[in-house]
Amino acid sequence: MSQPTIAITMGDPAGIGPEIVARALGEAEVRAACHPVTVGDPRIMARAAELVKSPLKVRTVQGVRGAGTDPTTLDVVPAGEIDTATLKPGTLDARWGHSEAACVQRAVAAAKAGEAAGIVSAPLNKETFHMAGYKAMDDMTWFEECFGSSGASYQVGEVAGLWTTPVTFHVAFRQIADLITIEAVRSKIRTLHQVMQAAQVSPIKIGVAALNVHAGEGGMFGREEIDVIAPAIRQARAEGIDVVGPISPDAFFPLALRGDFRGMVFMYHDQANIGRKIIGREKPGVSLFLGMPVPVATVPHGTAYDIAWKGIAKHNMIVWVFVMAARLAGLK
Repeated sequence: MSQPTIAITMGDPAGIGPEIVARALGEAEVRAACHPVTVGDPRIMARAAELVKSPLKVRTVQGVRGAGTDPTTLDVVPAGEIDTATLKPGTLDARWGHSEAACVQRAVAAAKAGEAAGIVSAPLNKETFHMAGYKAMDDMTWFEECFGSSGASYQVGEVAGLWTTPVTFHVAFRQIADLITIEAVRSKIRTLHQVMQAAQVSPIKIGVAALNVHAGEGGMFGREEIDVIAPAIRQARAEGIDVVGPISPDAFFPLALRGDFRGMVFMYHDQANIGRKIIGREKPGVSLFLGMPVPVATVPHGTAYDIAWKGIAKHNMIVWVFVMAARLAGLK
């Protein structure tokens, strides 16, 4: 099987994105998995490569197609260029937001043209993005807008061998219960199962979290478990998926960590991410945005302004992101 071409956005130029990309593209594991092509400012990437003492030669290319095949070069398609003399690491500036947005637009254009089979997104800073006037709530919705997708995208995460997805994502807490429907829960069980199959996880067993404290205590603290979550689980089981639940949220991660299941469907964002970030501080993880024409993968951490451009940012997570993006290339 030939290696897929993966476009990697530079991310926030004032954050750790450029330096972790420069480090990662020198790793044999990345080059064995894909042909990586950076989309960003060639001058910024050259500075980042110098900072981390990368042996790669930064080369400007005009398109993604056919690039990224030479393991001695760091190929960069120009996008999101800024005045490098004015770059102040670790600062908020609308110019960085414009740069981030432009890199995503160029990477998406390459994917829509069939030049890239997947996209890796270095960390974006939501504040600078919104300072630049973009209205998208987050990076996933910005990718949706650029692709012209219908809003049917979803997030799947992997850390320490556990695969997670939330039924609801970036919404106000008071809206969560109304968004949890039988179809929404069943759909997330199905799609998580599909992603785990594509990632060659075996065996696949999925757990589904409850919404309410103590899984509702038989309806005492809410009926979502009885009326919505349990019926969705029964329907997924009828389709041949090995899935259990609803499981009390406070027991969910301990059960998963002892090996009861490797897939986890959560009801809302923080229910998933608090545990993921605790267990994933030093372990490679990935966040996947799926349902678009190509898979988009990113790291489960931010721009780390406090350590940006000091040459100390770790790149192990983004290496794993490249591997997963390549493995899932072709899965929409």
